Amino acid sequence: MPALHSSGNAVEDISEEGVFSPSGRRQLADTINAARFASTATPATLLAPAPQDGEAARLTEQACLFDHCGVLLFPDTLEAGLRHLDRLGLAPLPAVPSVVVRHRLATRYLLDPVGCDVAITRLRLQLPDGRRHAAVEVFLFPRDRIGYHSHIEDSEVAHGFERHTAFVVRRPSTTLLARLVASWRADAGLLWEGGGYNPHEGGPEGSTVLYFVRDQAYQTERRRFELHCAGDFRDFLDGRARDADAVDRAYRRWQATGPAASD
Repeated sequence: MPALHSSGNAVEDISEEGVFSPSGRRQLADTINAARFASTATPATLLAPAPQDGEAARLTEQACLFDHCGVLLFPDTLEAGLRHLDRLGLAPLPAVPSVVVRHRLATRYLLDPVGCDVAITRLRLQLPDGRRHAAVEVFLFPRDRIGYHSHIEDSEVAHGFERHTAFVVRRPSTTLLARLVASWRADAGLLWEGGGYNPHEGGPEGSTVLYFVRDQAYQTERRRFELHCAGDFRDFLDGRARDADAVDRAYRRWQATGPAASD
């Protein structure tokens, strides 16, 4: 008889537990639980220690919706990973290429981006408020790809650099994005680390994603955030300087201290 997965979805017994490592399976379960919590939490709770009556919490409440929590996993193959997720009852959406995470991994580990063959899928969860929503984003970097090395998996599992909480901006504009970037920096210690455009997501005009990491002075559970915007906002990305030195310090501190308990 099917059991109940932490997603709230029924699952069948499976024998492919080797598709993901034990650490990967734990990260997946943690991310599902984080998404279920975030789906009913206030922006102020998710952005803490941002003040509840501050500009960041207020503007995020008005202009954004919680969309998903994300995690990077390393299956044996892409096909095996998707099949495993499906048999867990998580209903993965069709995988599409990841443009931005491929670039981030290539930069982080000095790899040829061509070899960083990363795919994205979304998992539909039954949420506490009754909605069924694709509230978990899974990046899949298969072990059979040219760019895969075991030290990359070890580092990502240990630190969780790609784990994040994401909001979607309801009606994005360059003015609104500038206000969000400024208020998140001032109230929540979130440093803008750049962004990217993916033509494979978000409809015919693609999708733009803005990335944020916590300043090293803040010790909180959620270290990375994203803002997702339907459409092409590369002009905004190109025209705004990132907090390069502070971002580099934040990641060095993160690498030295290890991962937060949960994102």
